[in-house]
Amino acid sequence: MKYYASSLLLLFLIFFGCSSQKKADNSNTGNFPVENLQIGDIPNDGGDGLFLSWKPLPKEKRVQEYRVYRGIHPDTLFFLASVQVNVKTGVAADTMFFYDSGTSDFLSIESPKKLKYEKGAKGSNLYRGIPRDPEIAARLSESFDLISIMDDSDYYYHSKKSYSADEKDKDKDKDVYAGVRLDQQRIVAALKSTPLGQTPQYKYYYTVVPVDERNQILGIAEPVSASPIDDIPQTSPALYSVAVQDKKEMQFEWDYPINSDDLMMYLIYAVPGITKDLWKTLTPQEKEQITSTRGILVAQGLVGGGALKNNCIIKEADFKAAGLNWEQAYQTLYTLKFVDGSNNISPVSEASLPKVINSSQLPSAPKYRVEDKPMDKGDRLTLTWQEPIVFLTRTTSHKKDGSRLKVNYQINKTDAQDIQNIYFDFYEPGSDIPFAQINEFHQDNIIYVDIPQKYSLRNGGKLPTDSLKVEITINSRPYSIDPKTGRILHDKARIIPDYKIIQYLKPDPAMLAYMPTNSFIVNGHNVSTIKNVVYRKGYRSSNFTKIKSNTCYENFLDVSVGYISSITKPILGFNFVKDGKLYTYIDGKRYVRNLQPGEKASSLALLPSTIDFTYDPVNKTTLNISIYLDEAQKKLTQLSDDIKESQQKLAAYKDSLTAATPAMAILYQENINRLEQEINTKESQLKIYQDNPYFQEALKARNSHQMMRYVASIREPELRKYTYSIVRTNEKGFFAETPPDVNKEGEFNYYTPISNWFDWTKLVTLIAVFLFGIDVVIFINLAKRGKNLYLRPLAGLQEIDNAVGRATEMGRPILYCMGIGGLSDVATIASMGILSQVAKKAAEYDTRLIVPCYDYLVMPIAQEIVQEAHYEVGRPDSYDKNDVFYLTSVQFAYVAGVNGIMTRERVATNFFMGYFAAEALLMTETGNTIGAVQIAGSDAITQIPFFITTCDYTLIGEELYAASAYLNREPMLLGTLKAQDYFKFVILIFIIAGALLGTFQLTGLMQIFPVK
Repeated sequence: MKYYASSLLLLFLIFFGCSSQKKADNSNTGNFPVENLQIGDIPNDGGDGLFLSWKPLPKEKRVQEYRVYRGIHPDTLFFLASVQVNVKTGVAADTMFFYDSGTSDFLSIESPKKLKYEKGAKGSNLYRGIPRDPEIAARLSESFDLISIMDDSDYYYHSKKSYSADEKDKDKDKDVYAGVRLDQQRIVAALKSTPLGQTPQYKYYYTVVPVDERNQILGIAEPVSASPIDDIPQTSPALYSVAVQDKKEMQFEWDYPINSDDLMMYLIYAVPGITKDLWKTLTPQEKEQITSTRGILVAQGLVGGGALKNNCIIKEADFKAAGLNWEQAYQTLYTLKFVDGSNNISPVSEASLPKVINSSQLPSAPKYRVEDKPMDKGDRLTLTWQEPIVFLTRTTSHKKDGSRLKVNYQINKTDAQDIQNIYFDFYEPGSDIPFAQINEFHQDNIIYVDIPQKYSLRNGGKLPTDSLKVEITINSRPYSIDPKTGRILHDKARIIPDYKIIQYLKPDPAMLAYMPTNSFIVNGHNVSTIKNVVYRKGYRSSNFTKIKSNTCYENFLDVSVGYISSITKPILGFNFVKDGKLYTYIDGKRYVRNLQPGEKASSLALLPSTIDFTYDPVNKTTLNISIYLDEAQKKLTQLSDDIKESQQKLAAYKDSLTAATPAMAILYQENINRLEQEINTKESQLKIYQDNPYFQEALKARNSHQMMRYVASIREPELRKYTYSIVRTNEKGFFAETPPDVNKEGEFNYYTPISNWFDWTKLVTLIAVFLFGIDVVIFINLAKRGKNLYLRPLAGLQEIDNAVGRATEMGRPILYCMGIGGLSDVATIASMGILSQVAKKAAEYDTRLIVPCYDYLVMPIAQEIVQEAHYEVGRPDSYDKNDVFYLTSVQFAYVAGVNGIMTRERVATNFFMGYFAAEALLMTETGNTIGAVQIAGSDAITQIPFFITTCDYTLIGEELYAASAYLNREPMLLGTLKAQDYFKFVILIFIIAGALLGTFQLTGLMQIFPVK
């Protein structure tokens, strides 16, 4: 009875609560709601967006965030998102905005398990989030488009074969779904739109709640509501047309509007008989009318939500087919329209009159190569369309008289491209003889050049106005990549033939520096306005989609091709069990039936049970397969049965055709034509499935798991195969595209990244690790055999005995401070080794040792170290665990506590060992004031100068790490320390040798070692 009552309450809250509005109970919240909360439809979008606007509260309210809540009824609003605000400054603008468009989180593993009020708003209309309750999710799903995102393994192997509760379905025709638990997936939601001109079917309610820095709700505004409308798309901001006279081709290029996600097609119209000046005088309505009456459709194509190419080429034959000769074509105005997914047509764009050029004025078509990214995990490819790019970025004067410039430059190159030398030649204006030549054999992105005094910007006289010319040539090594190992193989270096970069340095009086101009000349062509736009096409796709637009300073693009690890599927509906009944919400309909005795049913989200399996390149179609073996095996039988059923209907219509009246004969003939076409399609589909070896092999599996492992082995590699194309353009109609990358049979070449087992750039690192390991083993064995390994004396460690003895003589305690580091800090771990030795000495002399800890995790370890030290020297009775305690984890509160201990206890000796920051000087000065002996050690380079100044002895940097080995003389620590010393000596030899060889431009030794 209790469960039944709670279920009725839940039903009333989610559904029946929509029948009457009630005022939210805001008794637990503040009285400062946002003002002027308004809502509206986002214009020119795909019909899935609404925007909110409100007046923010003044900064005196200390608002830290504005929370947005959404629901399908004003009495039940769920948390959607938050807008963060600076508590101190507030919001300077008079109005704040929030856009709810695209998809947003609906359910995830982080969602509450059951319906919960928002904290601090109990009894109101605010809830923390949509709970992982199948009934609530099912009811809400009727007002949202839901998409499930989950691990592919969960979909492949852990989904449950499910059916709806519709009892009218025949057993053999029953739709099969993949049922997935709510905790196996992340569900995102999009608002449902209403077509333009129709009555809205879906209404969404919102409110905005300000929350202060104490996480208290300041007020709840009255909910506002609106319905998203799928209105007409925006027009193109710009259309460009170029007539290539010698090829008799017309090139079009356009810009996409801001909201382009729902755009499906473009339409280009020729508008003859109208001049551009006359067009500018027309009203928008007149432009629409003229385009509709006079316009000739000359081109159309897909745009794919703005992801496909934004250009096209129309040949002379296409114009003739449209009724225009070439002379008319390049003298005619052109306009552009977009069509969205709901067949809404955008307004006409501004007209474009073609620029008449020759093909020599177009950018050269880029030549590119696709290479596997060497020595990676197999998820990246590199597209290279040019040799390495070197360009100047800025200059600064390096002498007071301005006659020497420090020039910064940048290199863009792939990992495989190897530059040996960069040659910079500097020219005076109008001169062909360089006044300075620089050979940059070690590329550190900086060069120094002496310029004539007359071009100095600091000569006190008239500033120069002419630009200095800089020519850049490159000496590099050609390479190839071993496809099996990923190793880069380089040839002998050579000057890159027919490759020269020219830049100009123009004096800038305001900055008193020479700055590069916008001109960037490569091989005689100014490419400063050119972009290289990279597109790719999947193995199963028919269109190229845009990846990235690259500037003229970039010569390559690393393309990420990730491994397939997730599945995205639309949610068709929900099943949930309640009171011995199975409920199904699907396609806007609701079904319910009683569970059969012994029937096991679960609450699940219903997803399509078929998945795209493989692509048939011969028939250019994608084959689908059910994820359940028994359903997959029915595929061919179902197609055969459908064909037989259609053939029986066809025979019946043909038999009735002879005796039919003329009117009925027309109707019968239409059905005959439809059935014949349907039979041909299904027969063709049946043959494709029967002839496909992958499909037939999948059906041989013993169970669904084995079949899906095979499906994944075919499907996922296909999804990672791409071919590429590059368009070089100035984005105003002057563009050239690479020829299709095809093989001898005319088929596209597709590329897939390859994972490599070994990174050859780390070979030297591997060798160094082995050598160091051998070094460590040798010295550890020497130490174990008793060989006296010399360690440089450290004064700070040698004085530990004296410092402890002084405290004993004075009858005062010792303070040991381990700094503000945690267990993850190396300095803290090193400090623990020193603490052990100090504790032993203190225990021997029966001297009190105080250890205040900054980190509560460090405290029990420090207590154990001190206790163990007392036991080792036979003085367990003198150990007091209260002397090793947690103080605080607040930096300057810790300083105050330590300083107070020093002053009250009048400590004789202070040890500061560990990681320290700004508190170091405050503590050591207090120690000086009370006359304590102080020994410090730290690896914080910013604090070491203060320790040296205020302490008697200081361990600097690595001396702190070596302290444990110095004090313990343990063979393991001692051998490792000596191995490090000798290895450092070897590194020093290589540094000196590299510097000497580099002086004579011999950089081979430097290039052996990895950069990182």
